[in-house]
Amino acid sequence: MPFVALEKLHLLYDGYRKAVTIAGKPYLLLQENGRVNLLKNACPHAGAPLTYATYSDGCLRCPMHGIEFDLNSGRSRSPVCANELVFLPLVYEGNQIGVDW
Repeated sequence: MPFVALEKLHLLYDGYRKAVTIAGKPYLLLQENGRVNLLKNACPHAGAPLTYATYSDGCLRCPMHGIEFDLNSGRSRSPVCANELVFLPLVYEGNQIGVDW
């Protein structure tokens, strides 16, 4: 599978957000607490984009309904939503981060 570069490593910082499209589907590349994640850019509850989600206490908070998702496990902290965040594995190649697609 070919490597698809998403960002150069030196441009990442805590609070970083970048909406990307891979194979026609929306994803969100983000960094919090020094950890970089790539996840489906849609809230598992109602499908709202997570590009402007806020981060606090280890959770990503959806801007539409305020549902919080643990950024480590992907699980919701609300009984309203049983679905989880969908993560894609990241690959480091040279000075870039991306995915094998």
